[in-house]
Amino acid sequence: MTADPHRRGDWLPYSPSGASKPVARLYDYWASKKAGPDDLPTREDIRPEEIKSLLPYIWLLDFDRPSRSFRYRLIGTAVVDGVGQDHTGHTLADCYPSAGALEVATRSLLNLMETGRPIWRRGMPMFHHHTEVQVLENLALPLAEDRRLPDRILGLTLFYDSQDKVYLPGVLRAR
Repeated sequence: MTADPHRRGDWLPYSPSGASKPVARLYDYWASKKAGPDDLPTREDIRPEEIKSLLPYIWLLDFDRPSRSFRYRLIGTAVVDGVGQDHTGHTLADCYPSAGALEVATRSLLNLMETGRPIWRRGMPMFHHHTEVQVLENLALPLAEDRRLPDRILGLTLFYDSQDKVYLPGVLRAR
């Protein structure tokens, strides 16, 4: 049985064939920062000024290997507005107490931390989001301080409306 990217919770190995241009752009940027084919970029390799137009949609998760938990280090303004609150500094478990969705998300992210391979999904929100959001597109990319063992995730979330157009949460619509 193959995963359906439009179902809630199906994460797939990243492939440019189904990805939007912003997602492909972040993936290509991340790949360009790898020191070698088997190396992962570090957080220091990621230069915000080089991906300025994507910053509102970017998030960073720190991974605590002993507890196998994730904590938001940074969340872009479009993501905060789309979700309805700023989860910076909080763990996934703190932010999303719904056991089912949390378990699916955590399992996918833990797999990313084990394999070091990017994952992508497009489908219904797994967690509560702004009411105008119909579909999300997520990309999760591993970062590793030692270039080998992932310790952070660089992510991107795009929100889509009922016409399948990128939805700009209020903070961006006002500009």
